[in-house]
Amino acid sequence: MKTIKGLSRKEFEQKFGTNEKCLAFLVEKKWGNGFLCKECGHTLYLKGKKQLNRRCKKCGREESPTAHTVFHKVKFDLYKAFGMIYEILTSKKGANSVWLSERFEVSQNTSWLFRRKLQSYLESSGNHPLTQTVHIDEFEIGTPKKGQQGRSKSDEKVRIVIAAEIRNGKAGNAYARVIDDFSSNSLKEIFDKHISFEAEIKADGWRGYSSLKRLYKRLTQEKSENGTNFPEIHIQIRNFKNWLRGVHSYCEVQNMQDYINEYFYRFNRRNNRQTIMDKIFDRILIKKAPGYKDLTNFAT
Repeated sequence: MKTIKGLSRKEFEQKFGTNEKCLAFLVEKKWGNGFLCKECGHTLYLKGKKQLNRRCKKCGREESPTAHTVFHKVKFDLYKAFGMIYEILTSKKGANSVWLSERFEVSQNTSWLFRRKLQSYLESSGNHPLTQTVHIDEFEIGTPKKGQQGRSKSDEKVRIVIAAEIRNGKAGNAYARVIDDFSSNSLKEIFDKHISFEAEIKADGWRGYSSLKRLYKRLTQEKSENGTNFPEIHIQIRNFKNWLRGVHSYCEVQNMQDYINEYFYRFNRRNNRQTIMDKIFDRILIKKAPGYKDLTNFAT
C-alpha cells in the first residue's frame, strides 16, 4: 500500500516502534505543559501505581497516559494502535479494517472498532472556512433505478453536497456533508459551516441555490454542462466515490458522514504530511473516544 511522502514508515517506526516509545510520546503530549486533575482540577501529582501514571495529590485520583483517549482499554499492543493510525492517515488510499487486521495481526472486529473510534476525531472543526473562489455541487451515492434518475427522492441513495476552494485551477481545501434532500435549507448547511460570506461562490443552475443569494452576495450560478464548467469539483467527487468503493466496498447511510470526514481530513492535510500524526493527537487527548455500545449500530 503506497504511503504519502512526508513521514516515511522508517521514520514512523523509529519514533513509535515500541510500546515504551508510544507511552513516552503520550506522556509528553498529555502532560508536557503540566498536570491537571480531571476530577478536582488540582495541578500537583504523585507517582501512580504504574511508573508513568500520575495520582492527584489532592483527591488521589490516578490517571494513566492512555486514559480518556482512543487507546483506553485497548486489548493489543500500543505500537500496533499507533501503526493503525499511521496507515489510516497516511496511506494514499486509506486502510480498511480487513487490511488492518492482517497487517497488525489482530481480529477484524478489533481493527474495525479501533478504526471507527479514530473516525470520531476526524470531523472538521469548522474553524477554517473557505474564503476564496469556491465551487459547490451536489451528488448522490447509490445504485440508480428506473424512474429515480437525477435528484429524485430515494431512501436507497445518499445525498451529499461538496464545496471546494479553487486555487490557480486546482482544488485547495474541500468539505462535504450528507444532506436530507437538495432543498435550500439542506444545501445551506455546508454554507453555514464551511463557507465564508466573503467567498466568491459558483454553483450550477439548480434552483435550491437561488434563495441563498440573499445571504451570500457573491454566489453566482451557471449551467454545469455535464461538469465541463466545474471540472475540479467533479474530479473530487469522482475521487471520493472511487476511494469509497475501492477501499470500503460498502458503507451504510448512517456511517457516510464519518467516512466523508475521514477522506477530507486526509485530503485537506496533504501538504502538512510531516506533522499529521502530531496534529491528530491534539484531538485525541482532549476528546474521549466513543465506546463499543455507541458504535455497534454501524457497519464496515
